[in-house]
Amino acid sequence: MSYHFFADKNDKIKILEFIFAETDFRVFDFSSEYEKEIEEYKNIDEIINKFNLSDGGSFSVSFILWSPRHKGKINIRKIELNPKYCNGKTFRYETSGWGLIQLSFSGINKNVLTKSVFTSWSKKGALSRETENHVNGKVIDWDWIEIEKSSRKLKYQIHNKLAVDKIGSTGILEAARELKANGINFM
Repeated sequence: MSYHFFADKNDKIKILEFIFAETDFRVFDFSSEYEKEIEEYKNIDEIINKFNLSDGGSFSVSFILWSPRHKGKINIRKIELNPKYCNGKTFRYETSGWGLIQLSFSGINKNVLTKSVFTSWSKKGALSRETENHVNGKVIDWDWIEIEKSSRKLKYQIHNKLAVDKIGSTGILEAARELKANGINFM
């Protein structure tokens, strides 16, 4: 499942409030900062204090959502970096796993708000790629009924409860609509 939406900071906070209050998701970094571990976030304040939820380009802040109901496990792997291109830094960490839900918030850059998105694999899609991708583990280790329920619940909240308008099938959340009314372009 993949769902795109336009969201400003206050919209993103509403999504995170829903995640922390109404779901059993655990929230992790998609990838770590250079030479740091993957962090798990226990509340909204930890996220607001660490990240700029307003500015940035495409997918400037990305999280992984996982529930114990999904079974499976989060794989964390070390990515080697070339220090020549990364300010002397030599590694970072990245999460992976077939049943993880990725939530990526985009921001405003050069007067343009880019779409945010959440995505998750379907069982069929994961099975079609399993032989090519050994990093994610085994597809059968995940509870796909629960993953689909979780994805639908998140989509319903964003699309049916928080979106106040849309462009095609892309939801426009309330604070983002105000940005558009004030001259911010959407992409």
